[in-house]
Amino acid sequence: METPLWWVYVLHSVQGPYYVGSTTDPRRRLRQHNGEIKGGGKYTATKRPWTPAALHGPYKNRSEAFKAEYALKHGKRGINRTKWSLEDSEWCVGLGPDDPWVLGK
Repeated sequence: METPLWWVYVLHSVQGPYYVGSTTDPRRRLRQHNGEIKGGGKYTATKRPWTPAALHGPYKNRSEAFKAEYALKHGKRGINRTKWSLEDSEWCVGLGPDDPWVLGK
């Protein structure tokens, strides 16, 4: 059985805040945060709707994704979370705000 790839995502709420998380399925996770399917978090439930703002990865396992998520959460705030780069952390990989998932493609 193939190990799923992991992703670190940044969501933006119409109410203003940005949220960072990690998952093997960003599309499903966004639906959960928006209450379309079960499984969203308490914090995100009160600030719906959410839209994709950046997607980083893939990471080969949960451990790597959590390290990247930690680096992003502790290195950037607000809209700057969408401007994460390799200059900020070695864990920054992928297209970020230019990912097709973010652009709706």
